[in-house]
Amino acid sequence: MLKKISLLSLIVSLALPAGAEVLKYTIDPVHSGVNFKVRHFLNKMPGSFTSFSGEIHFDPENPANNKTVATIEVNSVDTRNDDRDAHLQAEDYFNAAAHPSIEFSSTEWVSTGENTFLVKGVLEMMGQSLPIEMEVTYLGEMEARGKVRSGWEGKATLDRSKWGQTSGQPAVGLEVEVELNIQAHR
Repeated sequence: MLKKISLLSLIVSLALPAGAEVLKYTIDPVHSGVNFKVRHFLNKMPGSFTSFSGEIHFDPENPANNKTVATIEVNSVDTRNDDRDAHLQAEDYFNAAAHPSIEFSSTEWVSTGENTFLVKGVLEMMGQSLPIEMEVTYLGEMEARGKVRSGWEGKATLDRSKWGQTSGQPAVGLEVEVELNIQAHR
């Protein structure tokens, strides 16, 4: 009888998410996207960054243990126009020569529902470090091709002028919509 209970306990413990265990995921840039939209005259122009990295430390039972860090390479900006991409890297926009990366580090995860969070953190861009908030959804995890993969979506709206970035006004809007589609593995 003791063996049956032990075996049952083992099976149940393997089937349930580990309580208090912080899972460490590494962002897979090949299967992820860091995208943005900003108004240009009347419409919103899309863009993305193609080179980025980061980690997500996730405790499904206790969001206070969660942590995210990420780095985006400014010279990887892609708006499907080489001239515009070069201009965005110039001194009057991102100033990639002086500030080659954008850094994010979370400071707090607040649960807002089942698998949804308000992630608060600090975004360092163009030499300025300012607080931001992002709505994040955990899409779950699965094993595929020998790796456990997790899915995440995030949305934030930033006022680029807070980082001293006002070039192009009034044709280029100050409000930037950021959308993350992240696949990460552990």
